[in-house]
Amino acid sequence: MPDERTTVPRQLDFDWRCVVGAIDTDPADYASESPIMGLPMSQTFLYGSVRDGDGTIWTPMRRFAAGDGGTERLLLQTDLGSDAIHVYRTGPRPASSRGVRRGLDGGAVVFESDPAAPGAPFRIQANGQKFRWIEEGVLDLEGVAVPPGLHWHLPDRVKGMYYLSQIFEVEGTVLGRAVRGFIPMDQLWMDGMIYADDIFIGERAEVTWYTWATRYADGSFDGGHFLLGHRQLGFALVYDEAGRVTGTTHVDGRVILDGDGPWPERIELTAAGDEWEFLPAATGRMVDLMPIPNPQIEGRWRRAGDTREPAHWFAWGEVAPGHGTTPIRDRRAAG
Repeated sequence: MPDERTTVPRQLDFDWRCVVGAIDTDPADYASESPIMGLPMSQTFLYGSVRDGDGTIWTPMRRFAAGDGGTERLLLQTDLGSDAIHVYRTGPRPASSRGVRRGLDGGAVVFESDPAAPGAPFRIQANGQKFRWIEEGVLDLEGVAVPPGLHWHLPDRVKGMYYLSQIFEVEGTVLGRAVRGFIPMDQLWMDGMIYADDIFIGERAEVTWYTWATRYADGSFDGGHFLLGHRQLGFALVYDEAGRVTGTTHVDGRVILDGDGPWPERIELTAAGDEWEFLPAATGRMVDLMPIPNPQIEGRWRRAGDTREPAHWFAWGEVAPGHGTTPIRDRRAAG
């Protein structure tokens, strides 16, 4: 992305340009709540998509706020019997994240529910290679890391962010159904909470943001993170089955809406000359999360024209059509 600004920023203002790269993740990276680069720890996220033998999508998510863990519970969504993804409310009531026990156990980071918390207990255990997530009576997912991890830093005097991510390839059960897919474990350092105190929503900075992975039938793999936004905001972090990573902030693209509300028909992204496209799942709209300024929709990313057959995949992310559907590079026009 050329640095074609018509105004010059002040000290410590990088016009929302990120620093991106790969990281060899360590359990201690997730166990510590210490500040990084002056940024306090904010939240840990576990989320993703798995599919059963019928092709039904299941999207579990659990978030832990720094400190006491926060009040959220497991959020399980599915397109079971529907033309969209809805919150699934039957089954045992999961324990709240409040009082979560976070620490290291035998070289792995562990998050487990407070024994005194009402509801079905949970336990998540992960190291640099293996992962297991149990929500008693609801899901049991186990798998391995697809290395390396990825991280990025958005330097900003007021709303800076540091983001750490490791994608795991998992299989197991959801409500007794055999499933397979991907679960990232991400951790965010910032002052405040995502979507409340960040530039993405607060400054209307983002156009689209996705974490995604695809395992192909021939054993090959693509995965990573895409962010496209205004001014200099945006990057592509992409890697393959050999762990080769391409990271660039030279990105451009557009969101093409389907004419039925704020949902995308397609997303196009160019990263350092490579062309990518997002194909939304026909039932991928997460409608029960609405109304929000950044509608979430599941689907699949691929290189434009790629004909490899996907075996299993996930792409959980969002568009923000209220912010525009193409990047605005002039900071005066972008706000």
